[in-house]
Amino acid sequence: MRMTRTLAKLFAVAALAVSGTAASEALVERMAMSDLVGNADKVFKGTVVAKEPGEVSAGGATFPTIVYTLRVDDPIKGVGSDAKTVTIQMLGSLKADNQTGDIRRSFLLDMNPSLDVGETYVLFSSTPSAVGLSTTVGLGQGLFRVFNNAQGRDLAANALNNAGMFDGPVAYDELVDAIKAEMQ
Repeated sequence: MRMTRTLAKLFAVAALAVSGTAASEALVERMAMSDLVGNADKVFKGTVVAKEPGEVSAGGATFPTIVYTLRVDDPIKGVGSDAKTVTIQMLGSLKADNQTGDIRRSFLLDMNPSLDVGETYVLFSSTPSAVGLSTTVGLGQGLFRVFNNAQGRDLAANALNNAGMFDGPVAYDELVDAIKAEMQ
């Protein structure tokens, strides 16, 4: 019975891959700002200072993770005003594929967003699971990269270029105002 469920899941993943539809598009519902804020354990602006490999054990198996350490630049929700850093552990690997001898293991659904050291983001992070795993709410929807425009103004955009929330990149201050409005 257990093998049948595993095969069914693998078949579903393969079907998505063959169909040409991005797995994240097929499996993730588009969220409004109220959904992101309401489902987030923490919301903060942070700069990635470290990205390291890790692992968790669950269900008798060990899974590779990526452990991110972010300097807290602006605590917005769920992060104390005195917090210096936040650590988030997501499923994934720093390597595209893992190979042990003749056995090659790949992550067919590597849907967690990847954060780059030195980059600044606004993260809507989920509550850590029992084994310490977390991700961004709505995956790429809950991860806004913060960058400067030609005038030196901080803008923010998520993986969907803010579709359904704003008309493209938004001023950082406007994003924070929208988040705080949903918190009230």
